Amino acid sequence: MTQPSSSMQAAKQDLKARYGKALGGYLKEATEKDLESAYELGRSAFARNVGILDIVSLHHAALAEASSGATGRGKGERFIKLSGQFLSEVLSAYELGRRAYADSVVSLRHLNEVLEQEVKRLAHTVHDEAGQLLVAAHLAIAEVMGGSSLEVKNRLNEVIELLYQAEEHLRQFSHELRPTVLDDLGLVPALQSLAEGVSKRRRLGIEVESTFHDRLPPAVEMGLYRIVQEALTNVTRHARARNVKVGLRRVHGKIQCSVHDDGIGFDAKAVLSRDGKRGLGLIGIQERLGALKGTFQVASKPGRGSKLIVTIPLGE
Repeated sequence: MTQPSSSMQAAKQDLKARYGKALGGYLKEATEKDLESAYELGRSAFARNVGILDIVSLHHAALAEASSGATGRGKGERFIKLSGQFLSEVLSAYELGRRAYADSVVSLRHLNEVLEQEVKRLAHTVHDEAGQLLVAAHLAIAEVMGGSSLEVKNRLNEVIELLYQAEEHLRQFSHELRPTVLDDLGLVPALQSLAEGVSKRRRLGIEVESTFHDRLPPAVEMGLYRIVQEALTNVTRHARARNVKVGLRRVHGKIQCSVHDDGIGFDAKAVLSRDGKRGLGLIGIQERLGALKGTFQVASKPGRGSKLIVTIPLGE
């Protein structure tokens, strides 16, 4: 179990002292200013990632201390009523945070949908318009070749071969931008097609394993496809790996996807403890998972490869 950091412990100690003082003041005077202090306490605790259970524990401890000298039924009932009001005001900051998070999730989903539509348009542009230009180039070369010398024909044949290679790369790029196989057949075949394309270009052994082949919600399929795509890009850029294994499985109403490589690895704890997520290309993955209410973990050690594990709940 991970031990709480010294900064988190210091934050809790500071919050404990402020909470006891503010609650004690409200139990004595019950002013609006004290309630404003309660809200500010909640906002500060939320910003420092202090959990609700920690807040409840602080509240009980502060209430016990503040009411230790209270006697009489009436006074006890008053303390209970006022402490409940104080706690509600503290937790209202958490409720506002929850609503803001829910709004951001909706916004992220909408943004992802807009981006996917734009990617789809770009994919069609690459496939159709660039394809038409290549066809025109082939026709122009064929026209020139008719009256050309053998030397010129040989050079033009070399150009034709380059055009064929460009066509193949554009076709693959178009499919990866917006894989029709994802819409038609689902996530597993789409990942297999992606792995095949990356493997050919990068001479990298990529294996896709799945314990299921059912269709998933479209947003989940597209999100996982993009996440694996980004993870494979990271591997080819940084890992110096020879083999990669992509795994998919269902775990208690959730989808778990892993990307495991045998590359040089890195010190995951050191990198993720600073602002290293940007360098690892994990910002995009975080944003996609935020829209899907998913989480991820990175496990790696120098010389032992690395593993990305993504978990997404399958809600309605």
